[in-house]
Amino acid sequence: MKSIASCDWDTCPVAASPYGYPPSSAASALFLIIHIGALIACLSYTLQTRRWLRFSTSVSIACLFEIAGYGVRLASVSDPWNVFLYATSTSFIIVAPAFVSVGVYLTVPETIAILGVEHSPIDTKHYPRLIWIDAVGFIIQAGGIVVSFSDISAHTGLGPRALIGNPIIAGGLALQALSLISFIALFGIVLFRAAVAQAKFGHTTFHSVHGFVPMAHRFKFFVTMLLISVMCLFARAIYQTLILASGLKSWNAKNQALFAGFDGFLVAEAAIGLMIAHPVIFLRNGIEKKLGSGSDPDLAKERTSPYRIEGYCSPSADEQSTGPRQTPPSSV
Repeated sequence: MKSIASCDWDTCPVAASPYGYPPSSAASALFLIIHIGALIACLSYTLQTRRWLRFSTSVSIACLFEIAGYGVRLASVSDPWNVFLYATSTSFIIVAPAFVSVGVYLTVPETIAILGVEHSPIDTKHYPRLIWIDAVGFIIQAGGIVVSFSDISAHTGLGPRALIGNPIIAGGLALQALSLISFIALFGIVLFRAAVAQAKFGHTTFHSVHGFVPMAHRFKFFVTMLLISVMCLFARAIYQTLILASGLKSWNAKNQALFAGFDGFLVAEAAIGLMIAHPVIFLRNGIEKKLGSGSDPDLAKERTSPYRIEGYCSPSADEQSTGPRQTPPSSV
């Protein structure tokens, strides 16, 4: 059997490469640019505000891994037979989205506090525990990657241990998918109950400073982008679980269109969504800086309160003069 280490475009079919196809330079460059842009945006928010550092750190790590993965994949365009480039690119791209999920989970307690903790089926302090499920899934994926690529050869490509390691990676991805669908189910209940309260009463919860007030459009946009990002991550986790379960040598794994659509595009969409609706801008730790005083003494008092919820609109003039309504919404 001819060694793939000596292969080039004149001597070997590209189907014999670990990829099974010539990696698209356009697609690789596009996803590389997207993640570089997301990383720059994330670091800019962090350096300017010094807020939501854990979220920015987690998403930045994901972007760095994606950049490394697509950077190496771009290098594979001229030599798709290089199994070491293939293994490096595949490893980074597989594990990167786990860090995006962590960033999402870190925003949940404060998001639900604005929507109303009474709408949550579980205590909000339990949501970040989904990170531990992601962490276990990440460790399993990393272990499976080590096994899968431990016997790769520049001459023969993937070794027989890939048959053992690929299902292990799939198990880690399935665990990640489980944490994501659990979040979607729990957060979906919160959104449904909050939407019912909003439609029925014009507000979702009571706030000690403002009373009953409607949510701002900016906060609704943040919640929408958060949910879209999570759904993208879940769909991607399902795709990769199925691919790894059948093995990296399978037909599905060697289909570039499936990879670009169900991995590259979905992860890029999640990263873009979270950067457009970064919590530094749309979820400011539940408080806003003092805004100064105005001519209206009541309005000035409200403006200088350090506990102004960022997810809500300001009270109307009637609410400012008469105070918040005292009839709380019934439980939903």
